[in-house]
Amino acid sequence: MRERIHAPDFAGATAWLNTDRPLSIEELRGQVVVLDFWTYCCINCMHVLPILHDLEERHRDDPLVVIGVHSAKFDAEKDSEHILAAMRRYGVAHPVAVDSEMRIWSEYAVRSWPTLVIIRPDGTLASVAPGEPDPAVLEGFISKLLQETNAKPLHRPPATSREPQAALLYPGKIAHGGGKFFIADSGHHRVLITDPKGNVLDVIGSGLRGAREGSFGSCAMDDPQGVAFQNGTLYIADARAHVVWRAELPDGQVNRFAGTGELGRRPLTGRTRALETALRSPWDVAPRGPELYVALAGSHQVALVQDDFIEPIAGDGREAQIDGSGLEAALAQPSGLSLQGDVLYVADSESSGVRAIDLRSRKIYSLAGGPGLFDFGDKVGPIEPGMLQHPLAVAATQSAGLLVADTYNDKIKRFSPDGLRLEPFYEGGLEQPAGLCVLPEGDVLIADTNHHRILKIGARVEELKISGAPEPQRGVVAAPQAASRKPQVGGWFTAILKPGAGLAPGECKIVLQVVAPEGFELAAGAPWTAAVEVTRRSDLVRVTPESARGEQPQEIVLNAVCTHESNVESEMVVNLRSVACDARDHSACWPVQNSFRIPLRLLVDGRREVRFTLPLEMPK
Repeated sequence: MRERIHAPDFAGATAWLNTDRPLSIEELRGQVVVLDFWTYCCINCMHVLPILHDLEERHRDDPLVVIGVHSAKFDAEKDSEHILAAMRRYGVAHPVAVDSEMRIWSEYAVRSWPTLVIIRPDGTLASVAPGEPDPAVLEGFISKLLQETNAKPLHRPPATSREPQAALLYPGKIAHGGGKFFIADSGHHRVLITDPKGNVLDVIGSGLRGAREGSFGSCAMDDPQGVAFQNGTLYIADARAHVVWRAELPDGQVNRFAGTGELGRRPLTGRTRALETALRSPWDVAPRGPELYVALAGSHQVALVQDDFIEPIAGDGREAQIDGSGLEAALAQPSGLSLQGDVLYVADSESSGVRAIDLRSRKIYSLAGGPGLFDFGDKVGPIEPGMLQHPLAVAATQSAGLLVADTYNDKIKRFSPDGLRLEPFYEGGLEQPAGLCVLPEGDVLIADTNHHRILKIGARVEELKISGAPEPQRGVVAAPQAASRKPQVGGWFTAILKPGAGLAPGECKIVLQVVAPEGFELAAGAPWTAAVEVTRRSDLVRVTPESARGEQPQEIVLNAVCTHESNVESEMVVNLRSVACDARDHSACWPVQNSFRIPLRLLVDGRREVRFTLPLEMPK
């Protein structure tokens, strides 16, 4: 029997949010505990939050406790008030431990965002699971653990993260056209249409959270971000509904333009029908004639929608800052777009950079940022690494250079017209600005997101006073995605493997030996699938299976290409679906789903081939 490891306590927390007291592992005995290691800049972490919310709702009367552990990546994310604002924005109602010094992260040996840690009722570790969980698999795993306890649910104090009351709530992007302003009122799940003085002329979205087509007053969105107007049509990038909407102003109707309304599970590949393709967090849009460019923050890509089809034009799905040919290069959570002629500028938030795509050649080059995902700062002057911190918007001007919302530095900066310098533009008491819009006369609108306002920067600075905005409806129209799916059981990241020999730079192989549990054997000829994802330092290692499906293998061979120049710790996750049978007479066989967290070492003097053993576990 495998030795059980006791969960470390939370002594490293510098503060607690959404609770009236610090929590401890001791007082949580008898409860099934889910620790969510997250940071609010991380788009994958945002994908996990609704899954946890649905899990909490289903088990409201069960001894289940969800605790967020906020381990910041960026300096700005270490501030408790910033964390609390993110919790309000995304509806986080469970307690959150502030882990700004990464002490709890280290105690639990967490290596990437997001990571879920599951703790049994006896206080021991049941699973450490990096990446976005499958909702049905998570439900099955939790339900099985709940059978181990008859404890009463822990008293849950009311959440202290209350939504602020304002005409705008966490506004995202801004657009203009036809003498009107279009403001993504993201926290209210709607878009406001105003005149230049801020008087509300119309509202797109009821305020209900979800993904529903219909009239302006009845449709539903979920955290709309990017907006762009062209020829009587407003395109809306709806980040948490995973849809691009098309709103027709003359007839007041909203319809899907791309996306299915469900979160896509993988990056885009090839040319597919736009309405049949699941997207990952579209964050901004930029139209050019019949073309619509979409920043897909969740899959680290920029896509083109045209003639009812969608295709990626930049980014292969890795999260990294790698220039070059569009589908061989890599982006890192692109969150803002601005078109100028044949150049599409991109706010590449997780690389703290600004990228440009030449639409004629579809090649990507960097204006600032990087070279790594942890190179950030706050500088002006000649271009060098570490000048920005998580920018979320860009806006091209006719003659004054490119503007960039240096979001986590609370500033707007400007590239010189020759692109060789970064200069100050506006620093007047902003808090995490996420939207920019340059008006025809040269004035600039800024979405001062965490201050819930729009500023107009021109001959003088003034707030655009929003007047006449109706009270939004509250609630949800879409049923939780996981609730309608049949719970599954099986091994769920139960193997935490120590890293073996390291991989050398260049082309390598990773060999995974699949081992059935005692008393079972792998079914010869049975179908199997393997999904592989690099969850840490995907900018340095690319892994692809020689075959991802077929007849049951004893070994899975992965091709790897490594580009490291020093010794680095990486990690990948393998999700394996296979079939195991009773070894005595094969009288019974069972489908098995196991996921494995595999630490990788990338060494300058490493090997061309490394091996790991994957010990399957059977459903209980």
